[in-house]
Amino acid sequence: MGIDCSCEIENILKKDLKETTKIVFQPIYSLKSNKIVAYEVLSRFYNNRIGTVTTLTAIEVLERINCIYALDFLILEKIEKYLLNKNVKICINISPITIIREDFLEKLTVFKDGLNNLQIEITERGSFSYTDLIYKIIQLKKLGIKVIMDDFPIGNSNLENLFKTHIDGVKIDRDMIKYLESDKGKSIYKSVVKFLKELGSEITAEGVETLEELNFIKEIGVDFVQGYYTGRPISEIEFQNS
Repeated sequence: MGIDCSCEIENILKKDLKETTKIVFQPIYSLKSNKIVAYEVLSRFYNNRIGTVTTLTAIEVLERINCIYALDFLILEKIEKYLLNKNVKICINISPITIIREDFLEKLTVFKDGLNNLQIEITERGSFSYTDLIYKIIQLKKLGIKVIMDDFPIGNSNLENLFKTHIDGVKIDRDMIKYLESDKGKSIYKSVVKFLKELGSEITAEGVETLEELNFIKEIGVDFVQGYYTGRPISEIEFQNS
C-alpha cells in the first residue's frame, strides 16, 4: 500500500468504515485452569477497491483524521449481542481519546449486565488528559469492567501512569517474546513479570508461538497467554458457533 493510496484509504475509512471493518476473535488462555477464558476482538480492514488495509495503517489514518472514536464505537456495536448472550469474557482495545469523550460511558449503558463480561484494553496512543483518563477508568471499574494496560512496556506506557491508573492487569507486548531467545533476554522478561506481580497485576503474555515459550512463561508466573500456540484468531461465524 503506497503513498498514492493514502488519500483513498482516508476517504474509504471516512465513508465506509462499517462495511470495511470486520472482527475476529483471538483466544486468551489461562495457565492456571488450562483453558480458554476470554477472547480479544481484533479488527480487520478490507475494501473491494484497494484490498486489505493493515490494522496499523487504518488506526494511524483514523487517529490522524480524529475518527478513532468511530472505530471504537463500531466495535462496541458489533460485540453487543455477544456480551449479552454469551457467558464469556470479551476484550476490546479502546483509545484513551475515546474513553475520555463525554458520551463514552453512555455508549456502554446498552450492555447492562453484559458489562461484567467486558474487558477494556488501553494503549497509550495520541495526546489526551491523564486526569480525565484516570477519572473514566475509575468509573469503568465501578461498572464492573476490567481495565487492562496493553503493549507494556513497548508502548508509551510508563511506570508513573501504571501506578496512577490502578488498572487490573497488564499485557506484555508480543515484541518482548523475542527476548526469550537468549539467557539475558529471559532474565529481562522474568524481571518485568516480577515487577508487575509486585504491583498485584494480572499478566498476559502476547505472541507465544512455541511450547518452549509457553513453558517458560508458565514457570515465571504469567497468568494468561495469547498467541498462535494456544489459539489463532477465529472468524465471527466461528465464534458464534463456539
